[in-house]
Amino acid sequence: MKRTVILLFAFLLSAGIVSAQTGGLSASKLGTYCTETVPAGAIEFEPAFNLSSSVSFFDSNGDVRDLFMSEDSTQYFSSLGLRFTYGLFENFEAGISLPFDVSTLSAGVKYKLPLDIKPEFALMAGYNGIYGNNIYVKRDEVSESTSSVAFGIISTYEISDKLSADFNAQYQKHLNKTVAGHDRGYYVNTDIGYYLFENINFIAGFYYLFRDHENPELDSYLFTFNPGIAVERAERFILVLNAPFDLFGKNEYKTKGFGLALTILLN
Repeated sequence: MKRTVILLFAFLLSAGIVSAQTGGLSASKLGTYCTETVPAGAIEFEPAFNLSSSVSFFDSNGDVRDLFMSEDSTQYFSSLGLRFTYGLFENFEAGISLPFDVSTLSAGVKYKLPLDIKPEFALMAGYNGIYGNNIYVKRDEVSESTSSVAFGIISTYEISDKLSADFNAQYQKHLNKTVAGHDRGYYVNTDIGYYLFENINFIAGFYYLFRDHENPELDSYLFTFNPGIAVERAERFILVLNAPFDLFGKNEYKTKGFGLALTILLN
């Protein structure tokens, strides 16, 4: 059994990881969605670039292990993608996210609940599909290579004019169970932002994911700290910079990275 687990985990590490969370939706900070929606009739367009690297991984006991036998090797992950989000009507938006090679597609919808309370709340749902020039295996060993649906709740709390926080909780369900016995995952994200200077939001993000398997030895989780800034000096443009790095986990890569996104609002 241990040999099977090791071989399967080695296969997981050999494949690129694609987020299975709801895509195509707007955010006010970094990787956590906000309750606000794109204005009705407007489009939010966002090109984004992400780069991360790894020389180690968290094993089945949560210990950090080297990926390679020597110190001169590094595993890189990079992506360049687009997001289009359209305000269908008041408090409701729909959008898609896709990489430039259109190998995957994530579609999502968000509805802000019309409640006059603090914090504010919204609901979201989405679909993630595989559409690249590749062979698609429904029961692939790698969970992120199978299509899935996701839904969850969003909360935004405006503490003051300068300080605010966004919170997301999502449940993700694969349409087919993998050969490793995995078909669901859970995601909890929080971004806290503070305007230290005018129109410059300093942000701290905290992200947790858990992937459930029939065999508990294959369960995986990951906790990531994601600091960044959002520069909002232009009327219709927001520049977002972030540098996430993983703090602890199980059966996952230990990565550090850099991201850049330009959010553009079109009426």
